[in-house]
Amino acid sequence: MRTLSIRSALAAVGCALLASCAGGTPTADPAAVPLASMPTPTASRAAEVQEARDRYLVRALAPHLPAAVEGMRLSAVGTGIFIATDRLLTNYHVIGGGCRAYTVGNNTEGEEVEAKIVAANPQADLAVLSAEPKDVRPAKFLMEVLQETADGLAIVGYPEHGLPVLQAEMGHVAVFQDDLESAGRLFRFFGPVRRGNSGGPLLSSSGAVVGVVTAKINTVAVYQRTGEVVDDVGYAIGNRTVFDFLVANQIRFEPATAQSSLSSDELLQRAHEFVRQVGCWK
Repeated sequence: MRTLSIRSALAAVGCALLASCAGGTPTADPAAVPLASMPTPTASRAAEVQEARDRYLVRALAPHLPAAVEGMRLSAVGTGIFIATDRLLTNYHVIGGGCRAYTVGNNTEGEEVEAKIVAANPQADLAVLSAEPKDVRPAKFLMEVLQETADGLAIVGYPEHGLPVLQAEMGHVAVFQDDLESAGRLFRFFGPVRRGNSGGPLLSSSGAVVGVVTAKINTVAVYQRTGEVVDDVGYAIGNRTVFDFLVANQIRFEPATAQSSLSSDELLQRAHEFVRQVGCWK
């Protein structure tokens, strides 16, 4: 089984070979914006589809930016989780690289709003920003150890493709129970994680936050030590560490109540209510 062989390779090198996954400014030609999420045109809907494509391109190529970042360049991007209507949780390494200003992206209108640091802990790799975008419904956190290990879990964020990303994207992941129950700050998950996913949520099948994505495996270093190509392995900060950070800074969060599983479309729709892109400006 492929996942078991990956686990063996990782066990041989430990958990030190990590690469953080906050992204930088896209460098590809912005005219090549992917439009896979747009409906397939039909004769009766061609004009409507073209108009939607044009709006998408305008938002991606000319987002509405706050005056605070005028004259600055976008240095790095990551993902954040709104835990209240005006408080966003993310990784410290997303915003801690000498940024002069911060923005939070509204992924429905292509708008950015200014954000300010409220709390930060470099050791925990966690930070909270204040911002007030539109149409936010805060995330809720799972309070007990997750029992799902095979499927139904997902990460949501803004993975770097070298192209503008307006809508947060979802990737399905799996977690082994022994990883979840480990006493460490981080736990391992198996699935597609890329630069730009940093600070995003790992979600249960009901849409509750289980952890905060913080890093991916260093594929080159693992190959050099084991000869095994290990790519789609990420690490998340467990809720216990997240709760300790939030409580220490007197920041409130919402516990999840028992809910039924959501379909993939429903899960992504729920995540779009609280997941936003974070920008570091210099």
